[in-house]
Amino acid sequence: MKNQKNYTLIFLIVLSTCVFSILGHYWNIQYYRRTNTYTASTPPLTTAMRGLHDKLYLSDLSSFNTNYAVSNLVAPTTAIQIESTDVVPPPLTDIATNISDPFAKGKLFETTSHRLQEETQTYEFTTATEDYFADACFIGDSRTVGISQYAGIENATFLCKTSLTIYDYEKPKLTFNEEKMSVKDILTENQFAKIYLMVGINECGTGTPETFFERYREVVNDIRKLQPNALIFIQGNLFVTQSKSEESDSINNENIAARNALIATLANQKDIFYIDINESNLCDEGALISDYTWDQVHIKAQYYPVWKDYLLQHAIIINNKTTISSQSDKKDPPRGLRIENE
Repeated sequence: MKNQKNYTLIFLIVLSTCVFSILGHYWNIQYYRRTNTYTASTPPLTTAMRGLHDKLYLSDLSSFNTNYAVSNLVAPTTAIQIESTDVVPPPLTDIATNISDPFAKGKLFETTSHRLQEETQTYEFTTATEDYFADACFIGDSRTVGISQYAGIENATFLCKTSLTIYDYEKPKLTFNEEKMSVKDILTENQFAKIYLMVGINECGTGTPETFFERYREVVNDIRKLQPNALIFIQGNLFVTQSKSEESDSINNENIAARNALIATLANQKDIFYIDINESNLCDEGALISDYTWDQVHIKAQYYPVWKDYLLQHAIIINNKTTISSQSDKKDPPRGLRIENE
């Protein structure tokens, strides 16, 4: 009887070691991006212990939270085309040698020169009218859900969900056209002129600012490939109140600022731009104004128009056009479609 109890205990120890080793390997791939190297002294089990310390299970459990995806898909209106930076124009000398007409040569030189100028030109923020968002797609967590409900932005597409994280980009967590789809799936099938991205508050208790940034950069690069003609706006994560920041070890303004500083480096002022919402009237002295929030993290409904106005004051307008045309083979989304998750 005693031996049977010993065997049972040994079996449970071996089983739990295997389970946590598998979990550690999964977290190493999913969240730590294979940065943990396995050795005799640091097996997958140590990664599992690190993941438990970093509360990675909260991100996995977020899939059971309330979904929210709003789509008001609008085909981009007529505007200029911005060439993808991945396309390298042929050498001018090679072009000229194939054209006998000297006038045609001059026109081609002028066209190619203009194309090169577009690829290197940077743009500054300006103010736009409310129709600016008609061909925009907003991606984000519960704060973006609030924008979709209370900011008064019409005709835009919202791909948002409570507790959405940067690690959920490829997970089918949104209900779109009556199907479970990921953000990546939706961006693969539909084209937009502007992409607004804001995630990160839910990741403050997961990993480090550096591991968060590595995944964030991968997602932005993938969006750039899927949406070659879109302007990408990276929104810095909104601060929490000072009292919330002081009482939390993870969701605090120091942690948020560190992550914002890293993702801001992705902006090139050509087709990727960084917008710091913490410079708006929603914040004061490096913290969210306490009177503007109901839970120290999310702002009250009546203050979301302040957010919208700040975005309109940080618009990019190219040659007096607020949108860019899509030259992709992907279908443009239908106009006026609005979908909400269950």
